[in-house]
Amino acid sequence: EARGSIAAFLFLVGTQYGQTEDAPGLKLQKVGGKGLAQMDNPETGPMFGPDALVVPFERDDPKLARSKLGSYYERMPDGGNSLFGGRGAVQLKDMKVYHGVWEEGEYVPFTDAEPFALY
Repeated sequence: EARGSIAAFLFLVGTQYGQTEDAPGLKLQKVGGKGLAQMDNPETGPMFGPDALVVPFERDDPKLARSKLGSYYERMPDGGNSLFGGRGAVQLKDMKVYHGVWEEGEYVPFTDAEPFALY
Protein backbone atom coordinates (compact mmCIF):
# COMPACT_ATOMS: atom_id res chain seq x y z
CA GLU A 1 0.00 0.00 0.00
CA ALA A 2 1.42 3.38 -0.99
CA ARG A 3 0.44 6.53 0.85
CA GLY A 4 0.99 10.07 -0.27
CA SER A 5 1.51 13.04 2.02
CA ILE A 6 3.07 16.42 1.46
CA ALA A 7 3.54 16.57 5.26
CA ALA A 8 5.73 13.43 5.40
CA PHE A 9 9.29 13.77 6.71
CA LEU A 10 12.33 11.84 7.89
CA PHE A 11 13.94 12.87 11.19
CA LEU A 12 17.62 12.33 12.06
CA VAL A 13 18.97 12.32 15.60
CA GLY A 14 22.52 11.71 16.77
CA THR A 15 24.43 12.57 13.60
CA GLN A 16 26.58 15.58 12.77
CA TYR A 17 23.28 17.23 11.80
CA GLY A 18 21.48 15.92 14.86
CA GLN A 19 21.05 17.60 18.19
CA THR A 20 22.00 21.26 18.44
CA GLU A 21 21.07 24.02 20.84
CA ASP A 22 18.32 25.07 18.43
CA ALA A 23 16.85 21.67 17.51
CA PRO A 24 16.77 18.06 18.75
CA GLY A 25 17.53 16.74 15.26
CA LEU A 26 17.24 17.33 11.54
CA LYS A 27 13.95 17.15 9.67
CA LEU A 28 14.06 16.26 5.97
CA GLN A 29 10.80 17.16 4.25
CA LYS A 30 8.99 15.42 1.42
CA VAL A 31 9.73 16.96 -1.99
CA GLY A 32 8.28 16.52 -5.46
CA GLY A 33 4.63 16.45 -4.41
CA LYS A 34 2.79 14.13 -2.07
CA GLY A 35 3.10 10.88 -4.06
CA LEU A 36 4.83 7.78 -2.68
CA ALA A 37 5.68 9.30 0.70
CA GLN A 38 5.53 5.90 2.39
CA MET A 39 4.99 2.39 1.11
CA ASP A 40 4.06 -0.64 3.15
CA ASN A 41 3.84 -3.84 1.13
CA PRO A 42 3.48 -7.27 2.74
CA GLU A 43 6.33 -8.75 0.71
CA THR A 44 8.85 -6.01 1.59
CA GLY A 45 9.86 -3.89 4.53
CA PRO A 46 9.07 -0.21 5.04
CA MET A 47 9.93 2.26 2.30
CA PHE A 48 9.93 6.04 2.58
CA GLY A 49 9.82 7.10 -1.02
CA PRO A 50 11.06 4.40 -3.38
CA ASP A 51 14.62 5.18 -2.33
CA ALA A 52 14.93 7.72 0.55
CA LEU A 53 14.90 5.06 3.28
CA VAL A 54 14.37 1.42 2.37
CA VAL A 55 14.60 -1.49 4.80
CA PRO A 56 13.74 -4.50 2.60
CA PHE A 57 13.99 -7.25 5.27
CA GLU A 58 15.59 -9.57 2.73
CA ARG A 59 16.01 -13.17 3.85
CA ASP A 60 19.70 -13.21 2.89
CA ASP A 61 20.48 -9.82 4.44
CA PRO A 62 17.80 -8.88 7.01
CA LYS A 63 19.69 -5.92 8.52
CA LEU A 64 20.32 -4.09 5.23
CA ALA A 65 19.08 -0.50 4.93
CA ARG A 66 19.48 1.75 1.87
CA SER A 67 19.11 5.48 1.37
CA LYS A 68 19.15 7.85 -1.59
CA LEU A 69 17.85 11.35 -0.96
CA GLY A 70 16.79 14.03 -3.41
CA SER A 71 13.95 12.54 -5.46
CA TYR A 72 11.29 12.12 -2.78
CA TYR A 73 12.86 13.62 0.37
CA GLU A 74 15.17 16.61 0.56
CA ARG A 75 18.94 16.18 0.65
CA MET A 76 21.18 16.76 3.65
CA PRO A 77 22.19 20.40 4.36
CA ASP A 78 25.62 19.81 2.78
CA GLY A 79 24.02 18.35 -0.38
CA GLY A 80 24.64 14.74 0.64
CA ASN A 81 22.20 12.23 -0.81
CA SER A 82 22.16 9.55 1.91
CA LEU A 83 20.92 9.32 5.48
CA PHE A 84 24.06 7.27 6.16
CA GLY A 85 26.73 9.85 5.29
CA GLY A 86 28.76 8.88 2.24
CA ARG A 87 27.33 5.35 2.15
CA GLY A 88 24.23 4.39 0.24
CA ALA A 89 23.67 1.22 2.31
CA VAL A 90 24.44 0.07 5.85
CA GLN A 91 23.86 -2.86 8.17
CA LEU A 92 21.45 -1.87 10.94
CA LYS A 93 22.56 -2.46 14.53
CA ASP A 94 19.15 -1.66 15.97
CA MET A 95 15.74 -0.71 14.65
CA LYS A 96 12.83 0.76 16.56
CA VAL A 97 9.32 0.97 15.20
CA TYR A 98 6.77 3.29 16.78
CA HIS A 99 3.07 2.82 16.21
CA GLY A 100 -0.20 3.90 17.72
CA VAL A 101 -2.30 1.85 20.11
CA TRP A 102 -6.07 2.36 19.99
CA GLU A 103 -8.87 1.14 22.21
CA GLU A 104 -11.57 -1.16 20.85
CA GLY A 105 -13.93 0.96 18.74
CA GLU A 106 -11.68 4.05 18.81
CA TYR A 107 -11.20 5.82 15.45
CA VAL A 108 -7.84 4.98 13.88
CA PRO A 109 -6.54 7.88 11.74
CA PHE A 110 -6.21 7.33 7.99
CA THR A 111 -8.02 3.97 7.95
CA ASP A 112 -10.40 5.43 5.41
CA ALA A 113 -7.59 6.39 3.00
CA GLU A 114 -7.76 4.83 -0.43
CA PRO A 115 -4.66 2.75 -1.16
CA PHE A 116 -2.67 3.39 -4.32
CA ALA A 117 -4.31 1.54 -7.19
CA LEU A 118 -4.55 1.64 -10.95
CA TYR A 119 -8.06 1.39 -12.30
